Amino acid sequence: MAAWLTEPIMVDDPLTPVLLPRVFDADGAGRALRAERLDPLPTRWLATTARELPRKQALDGCVSRFLRGGDAQDLRFFVRLHTLLDPSPAESAPRLRDYLRLLPSASGTVAELATEQVREAMPLDHADLVEAVDALTFREEAKLAALGLRWLDQAIRAAPDTAGDFVTPLATAYAHKSFGVRNRAVELTLKHAGLFAGHTEAILDGIHHLPADLGTKLAGRFGGTAPVEELPERKEFPPLPGLPEVRPFPEPSLSPDSQEMWVRQERWLAAFVTGATADRAELRRTLAARLEQDPGHWRSDDERTGPAQWHSALTAELVVPGSVPELPPPLPEKFWDRANHTVKVRALTRGQEPEAEPGPELYFIGGFYRSGRYLDDDAPPRVIFITWTSDDGPGAAVAAEDDRPVPFSEGRIHLYGRQAMPPDALYDDSVAAMPDHVIDSACDRLAELGVDPARIAAMRAGEPVPPPGPDEPLVEVTIHFVPPRLRSFLPHALPEHDEWRRRHQLPRSNSVPPLHDFQLHRCAELAEALRNGTLPPVLLATPSWMSGHLEPDTLVDRLETCAAAGVEPLLADLAQALLRLPRGSHPAAAERAAKVDSAAAASAARWLAGDGLPDPECGLVWRHMEGATMVEFGDGEPEHFTSVRLKPVLRVTAPTGHRLIDEVLLREPSDWAVDEYGSTFYTWPGTLPSHREIMSVNYLPYLLRGGWGPTVGPAQIACLPLTHGPLGESTAAILAYQLVASTSGVIPLILTLAAKDELPAEAIGSQLALMLRRTWLEVRPAIAALTELADAGGQREVWRMLGALLPAMLPGAGQRVTVTHRQLVAFAADVALWTGARGEIPVIAEHARNRRTTHFGHECERLHTQLTGATV
Repeated sequence: MAAWLTEPIMVDDPLTPVLLPRVFDADGAGRALRAERLDPLPTRWLATTARELPRKQALDGCVSRFLRGGDAQDLRFFVRLHTLLDPSPAESAPRLRDYLRLLPSASGTVAELATEQVREAMPLDHADLVEAVDALTFREEAKLAALGLRWLDQAIRAAPDTAGDFVTPLATAYAHKSFGVRNRAVELTLKHAGLFAGHTEAILDGIHHLPADLGTKLAGRFGGTAPVEELPERKEFPPLPGLPEVRPFPEPSLSPDSQEMWVRQERWLAAFVTGATADRAELRRTLAARLEQDPGHWRSDDERTGPAQWHSALTAELVVPGSVPELPPPLPEKFWDRANHTVKVRALTRGQEPEAEPGPELYFIGGFYRSGRYLDDDAPPRVIFITWTSDDGPGAAVAAEDDRPVPFSEGRIHLYGRQAMPPDALYDDSVAAMPDHVIDSACDRLAELGVDPARIAAMRAGEPVPPPGPDEPLVEVTIHFVPPRLRSFLPHALPEHDEWRRRHQLPRSNSVPPLHDFQLHRCAELAEALRNGTLPPVLLATPSWMSGHLEPDTLVDRLETCAAAGVEPLLADLAQALLRLPRGSHPAAAERAAKVDSAAAASAARWLAGDGLPDPECGLVWRHMEGATMVEFGDGEPEHFTSVRLKPVLRVTAPTGHRLIDEVLLREPSDWAVDEYGSTFYTWPGTLPSHREIMSVNYLPYLLRGGWGPTVGPAQIACLPLTHGPLGESTAAILAYQLVASTSGVIPLILTLAAKDELPAEAIGSQLALMLRRTWLEVRPAIAALTELADAGGQREVWRMLGALLPAMLPGAGQRVTVTHRQLVAFAADVALWTGARGEIPVIAEHARNRRTTHFGHECERLHTQLTGATV
């Protein structure tokens, strides 16, 4: 049967009358037909069955198939067929008992169909109505159970003396999983309480299924013991973890085995510099073997954008000095200007010599604009005059320059005879002197002056031109042809720092993330110092601790070492060293540094005596795509939006005077994540151990990537508990995303920040609400993540997050309440109980005072009571 049903359509299939009636009994038929649709028009088998089978046979077949049972997929076709047949009340009446039998246990779609047929058959016999109500209140679907209670209410109001027959359905509804159904059952019980006086025992037996507040209402009306509210089990939570221990930074090594990329980078650079100044011959022998195995792909790169390229370049320059030179100054560019054509047309008088045109000859020269200057060795422009008349056509054209003939044939001039253009030629004669668009322009003018269209057509086609008619005008066409010439162009000089970038093959500043740009400067200045013989004996910036911090006295020791060697430390190295100092002033180290005779030491002394880098303004702006433009969200969200991005905000509040810090490192990042540099953010940790919020701002473009391209993960946030500085909205956004995304290690990290009293919990809650409203993240995984965080000992931090999350997530006036809203408030009520939280939340109080009896309102009331001790 299933095979026949899935066969291609055959017109007048002889098997249809035989097999189609068996579709209701054959195993697998329903599943084979599950894809049949009613909209927009009934598909093949729905239409065929409704058309070929008698209605009674089709309806009987559907009902019998429903009674056999099965899952929703197996019955989908028959439900749709029944809907298509749309039986009248008269047709349904003989099958009423079958529809009643389907109510308690049929699948949801079948039960809804049967319920509709029973409703159409009303009024029912009393016994049938009681059976229907009993069946519907037994079902788990809240919609069907609520319909059963509605029929119950209507029946009691119509025949009060039959109220006792509906006690059992009411008691069944007390145990329903839907709060709305249970609440409605209690309301109806109290509404008709006088009619249930003889059934008090049955009603009281069902009280234990109800929540305490609903059960208390029934107990107060019917007597008996009010149920005691089952408080959530008092949970025990583990304590917050101890403060992390910061390990010393490992020794320099050319073969670092550290897991973190930034640690490997720092160890390699420190070992390279120390080895190059202490024993260059030994270092050269060590690196020579590696250079032999290097395929050298980096040499063909226009830009060096990654640590590996710079390591290879430094290795090659040390092993073979001069093999990796910086780029030379830009040389003049030779290029061919383009050809230019100007068309002039004038009418002549036959039999008379044409008069010379008054004034100088004017012609047009165009080309591409280039930012720079043209050099004096440009070849002067040459103008070739190509002339012909309407009598003879373009084929008879002659060319001249300054009244001297120029060879011309086949539409081009020949400046070098019939030979190919010589290598030292200054003019290109290979281009067409009269291309099609020039001929077309001239012919358009000829037509305006009255030349025969047939002759013009021959000119356009390059065919022989017929002689002119007796009254046809004589028109002269002159083409001013400027052949391409060889020119020299020198681009404008770049600003000093941009020229330095070009020479050292660094990418353009705005095309690379600021933190990565800063690290590239460190590598480039090492290569420059290696070529120039000014490499210092030691790097200043190598960290003292795995947090990335540098001890102030260690910095001064290294400054003294450089001064003793008579070498000035490198600028980017000094800037990185200053940024790695602990926050605050260090007067003792400043006093030592002031005694060192070098410009770098004087700069370091001023930094050590002050408070270090002032915290810049850090933040973020939520944006989305509108048309082809990114616009800010504002306070809410439009009905439809796409392509959400976080725009980093970073503004320097007080310049440091160090250009690489103020203009490179602290440049505001773009909100575009450049995948080409995405993997490089593994070298960023350790750059700013005393200003971790700046790090977070730079990570924002790599946060909401949706699995495409490099994204922020454990490696980027692992240093947060070890580093210093205030945490704000950017870090909060990262932690909120990582928490809901179940990123490995994020919960221990959050707990450690909480133990240090540094967790921006309220900001995390605010950013989490925005992510749930504006991204693909969902509420249920967020609740699961927050539950896991609470169970791990962060219950108080979770409550702080919820305090900011709830007002931003719960529906306002006119907005629809969803199941996830109820789940979020229920979770908050549990957390409030665990933590003993107090203090009214206005949005919760407002929903709690709403008199609508919904599960959401009940949970809001529970949370409000927990927070304030007051009932509503």
